[in-house]
Amino acid sequence: MISAFIFVAILLLLGVGLRLSFSVFRWLYIPASVLAGMIGLLITQINFGESISLHTADWKQTLGSWPGFLIAVIFAGMLLERKPAPWRKSISRVGRQGLMVWVIVLGETAVGLTATLLFIKPFFDVPHSIGTLIETGFAGGHGTAAAMGQVFEHPTIQLTGGLDLGILMATGGLLYGLLSGIFWINVAARKGWIAKQNTKLEAENKSTSLPKSNQTIGYARIGKETIDPLLLQVLWLAIAFGIGLGLQSLVTSSVGFLESFNETVTTGVNGEKQLSDRLTLESIAGSFPLFIYTLFGGWIVRIILRFLGYETAIDRETINRLTSTAMDILIVAAITTLNLTAVATLIVPFAILFICGAIWTGFCLMFLARRMLPHEHWFELGLINYGMSTGTTATGFVLLRLVDPELKSGAAEDYALAAPLSSPFIGGGMITVAMPLLVLERAPLPVTAITIALIVAVIIFIGQRWNRRAAANQTMY
Repeated sequence: MISAFIFVAILLLLGVGLRLSFSVFRWLYIPASVLAGMIGLLITQINFGESISLHTADWKQTLGSWPGFLIAVIFAGMLLERKPAPWRKSISRVGRQGLMVWVIVLGETAVGLTATLLFIKPFFDVPHSIGTLIETGFAGGHGTAAAMGQVFEHPTIQLTGGLDLGILMATGGLLYGLLSGIFWINVAARKGWIAKQNTKLEAENKSTSLPKSNQTIGYARIGKETIDPLLLQVLWLAIAFGIGLGLQSLVTSSVGFLESFNETVTTGVNGEKQLSDRLTLESIAGSFPLFIYTLFGGWIVRIILRFLGYETAIDRETINRLTSTAMDILIVAAITTLNLTAVATLIVPFAILFICGAIWTGFCLMFLARRMLPHEHWFELGLINYGMSTGTTATGFVLLRLVDPELKSGAAEDYALAAPLSSPFIGGGMITVAMPLLVLERAPLPVTAITIALIVAVIIFIGQRWNRRAAANQTMY
């Protein structure tokens, strides 16, 4: 753990040095943390000999567990350092974000099945379910790819190399999402789509030296004679995180208790077991990521302090600085631990699906996002969705950090609140697992592809109408 932390510290210092030394990195809006992650990725892939390579393997294994934890820390501070928007005002934004996720993820399946029908099946002897690889790898990530590997081995599917293809799709999606996301950010910056509140970031991109500041953080709310002000803010953040862990444990244990009254023994092959496991209440509750619970943990801490009359003890600036630190470390860990060793099979069908997935996610970001998402931060929220739909939530926040370094836009909050509307069902949820087993190998491929495409079209229509109505109501007030 200590050696891994020192490794990250050295990488960050190297990233800072590169960004200050080469203007191209500032012009491309690449922060020091991204450069540090790229250096770390290069180091972990090079074989320096037995002694050093063993250390890098240990570092990679340790860092692999950090992104999930750090995302939860970031969300713990989100509603802690700011008052949440009134629910009546936020429900519309959250609802539209939820619809957008369904459009992106179901669209990946529809595009994949269409590509399979038109370009893959005529030339390759593969099952219909290969068309779900875009959703499996892009939206689902490595965890879903591993689970779906068992589904693809089902006797009715028999997708040879399904696990390897899923892992490779997830790995390629991570790299593509990050690099293409930076490209789209530069396009948006030059078109004026990014909110101008980030003047600090613009100044950093032009600067070739470190800013001089004597600002002391943490002293805005309490005197040093009581407790160190910085430590106090760390404690608020830690309590919010702890409440989130408690909420997660309470929900999963309660649901598990209810499930114990209806225990059934599942027999059959692994694919059927994967489906049955996803259809339990315990699995549904467990599919909610930790950051959902820590988000509400921060909100609970603020509510309690407000009730006790100590809400002013929360220093917004300090909490923001702490979560920004967690964000930088997250970026380094997420990039450094990218898996580039997956073995590719069926490279041509894989390439076709990858290209189709890239085109669809780009279309969703640059065309659909501003027509379905809240106008005030459509691009910022679209970036999180773009990262999620090409890799992981961590990738989305890497991209968001470039245009909204202090998370002031509200996009991250909307994304978190909308996650329960989709995560149990798609992008690795019940529908993802059930689709190959219950539908694809039992129904004609054209019928399935057209049906899913029509569902996506209906959701787009609803989302666009909802967004226009919300914009019209906003202008009235």
